[in-house]
Amino acid sequence: MSPAEIVDRYITAVSDAGAPPDAVADLLHPQYVFREWPNAIAPAGRERDRAEALAALAHSRGLLERGGFEVHEHVVHGDTVVSRMTWRGVLAVDAGPLKAGMELTAHVSQHSTVRDGRIWRTESFDCYEPFAVAE
Repeated sequence: MSPAEIVDRYITAVSDAGAPPDAVADLLHPQYVFREWPNAIAPAGRERDRAEALAALAHSRGLLERGGFEVHEHVVHGDTVVSRMTWRGVLAVDAGPLKAGMELTAHVSQHSTVRDGRIWRTESFDCYEPFAVAE
């Protein structure tokens, strides 16, 4: 499988709330690291190892009524895939100042490096559209 195909399988599995946890876990290298750069949801940014990233995915699925990525394009250079996407999600529960029913939209540039047939590193640049926060 090519790096772009591996990344596509990952994006599909992450977007499918009904996908079994192994559908994502099987695509991640044992030394996987996910780096999220600062954005409206994570102002300080964050870095997670494989276990933390899988736990965060499970947690976020519990917060969302629905959510998923629309891939606009991949640019491939060797084992690195840069994906330009739009993510949309609807909150199922209140999450801090964000309220259930709110729709969130982020324009995303995600850089994934594949090693040994699995995703080894991901850097995500998420630009959220403004959302109204209840006071």
